[in-house]
Amino acid sequence: VDTVPGTFVDIADIGIPLDIGDEDEAEIFTTIGNELLPAGRVVVANNGGIGFDPPVDDLSPINEPIPSVGAFGGGQALLPYWDDIGNDVGGVLWMETDDTLFVQWEDRMVGTARGARATFQLQVFDASEATNPYFQFFYPDIEDVGGGAGATIGYQDGGAGFGDDLWSLDTEGAVTNETVLTVLVPEPTTMLALLGGLTVCRRI
Repeated sequence: VDTVPGTFVDIADIGIPLDIGDEDEAEIFTTIGNELLPAGRVVVANNGGIGFDPPVDDLSPINEPIPSVGAFGGGQALLPYWDDIGNDVGGVLWMETDDTLFVQWEDRMVGTARGARATFQLQVFDASEATNPYFQFFYPDIEDVGGGAGATIGYQDGGAGFGDDLWSLDTEGAVTNETVLTVLVPEPTTMLALLGGLTVCRRI
């Protein structure tokens, strides 16, 4: 499909701020999980990703193709915008509702020049919500930093058995303002798709 429902929920004023330093991470615990992404311990990195109980609590400032040991030691991770992200403006926030986990990188400086800023968000959905989709990435303000020009965007499986899914690597314009990336649960007749990777859809 080329259109997937999704709503960016700005949590800049209502989310829980995470005091994350440059190149640092923070640990949270979530009750939200689904078949793909387990509830429990999650590590949120300033550099644009989260790891699910990863073997290493670190996301390198140097992005790479996935799978990568630079991304949480190769563990299961969501990487909406893995890049060298500063912590001198904006913030990283998180929030839970009954059925959704939100993590938002708000007005962050991206790249070594530290001049341009970006806002992006991920949402993970609870298994009780028909498990479709598993998660979504939202990009309300991403074009000023090149829309993926220096970033890795995707899902790292970390041995969970679903397969890695790379949306883009250092690709300018891979995402634009208002892009929504979605990973869907395969339909029952296409469950073999799980063996070759997840289904990624794009809606602008």
